[in-house]
Amino acid sequence: MKRSAVRPRKGPPLYFSFVFLFYLAFPLTELFSRPVGELVIGLLVLAVFTALYLYSSKVNRGRLISVFLQLIIIGLFCYRYNAGFIYMAFYPSPIIGLISSRKQMYVGMGAMVALFIAVGLYYQLYLSANDMIQIVPAMLVMLFLPFALRLGQKSFELREKLNLANEEIARLSKNEERQRISRDLHDTLGHTLSLITLKSELAERLIVKNPERAAQEVKDIHATSRAALKQVRELVSGMNAVTVRDELVNAKQILAAADIVLEVRGELAESMASPLADNILGMCLREAVTNIVKHSKARTCTVEWRGEPDLLHLKVSDDGRGIDPAAGVTDGNGLNGMKERLKLVEGDLSFAPFKGSGTSVTFTVPRVTKSME
Repeated sequence: MKRSAVRPRKGPPLYFSFVFLFYLAFPLTELFSRPVGELVIGLLVLAVFTALYLYSSKVNRGRLISVFLQLIIIGLFCYRYNAGFIYMAFYPSPIIGLISSRKQMYVGMGAMVALFIAVGLYYQLYLSANDMIQIVPAMLVMLFLPFALRLGQKSFELREKLNLANEEIARLSKNEERQRISRDLHDTLGHTLSLITLKSELAERLIVKNPERAAQEVKDIHATSRAALKQVRELVSGMNAVTVRDELVNAKQILAAADIVLEVRGELAESMASPLADNILGMCLREAVTNIVKHSKARTCTVEWRGEPDLLHLKVSDDGRGIDPAAGVTDGNGLNGMKERLKLVEGDLSFAPFKGSGTSVTFTVPRVTKSME
């Protein structure tokens, strides 16, 4: 199904947000040094602060209001206890960067700056060099975090849009190639096959009445079928046929981008396979490498080429996580598509999934194909 738009991320994973709750140990230490009544109230307020933080880290709706409430709680803690509670602003700071509206983000930034100024003036931090050295760098980091997070989010969305664009281009290219092949088949073979049909009907009628004329028509049919065969060959040769050698070059680049090492074993001698078999093996190799990149999580991909007097074997294996045969995924569309291609040259496919120890697929084609003439 075509995806028409990129939905921005709602925030970091929830477990990531929980990790940062560890730093609440510092305000908790301060609260536990207070009387019981004040401790209970402080813990309730801190629980509200934590709930607001977790909610706003995952839900876009009401983020600005949540940021305001978190900043108010931080201000109250700073006013009631000490200026060290200003470090709690590290929690709403990244939330500000997740706000979808740029205007609201700047409003949240302004509120956080106002909190910093108010705390600084209340405790006269500007009069102490030590306080300035400790708190000002942290404040600058908290002010920088929203911009950094927003920049990362924009970069992620751009990559998603680029991937969608590439997928759409690939889809349109495939459709155009199908339409081109359909037009070529219709234009090159439609007239010829119609002519063969007409001459066959005519020869059938002339067998009894005029055997010599019927024999001539049969000869014409034979010549016309040879011409049709030649047209098919020209059509196939005119396609953008892939070869095993070409696909090995492409596979090396694709695997390198996925941090997978390619190892090639055996000699890819010229003319070991017919052009059609070479084309089919190239497409099968492309499909196998694509599956390795997408699903295997492998570190090494091995392509082994082995020839026998009557057969050629192309084996593609990896050292990834493998596939559990009990999962019933060994007959997917990818494998079925490769099997159908190989049937065109009387080839075969063997698949060996090993859970936890990689996957191996071997393509086998005859060295000598049957003549079509």
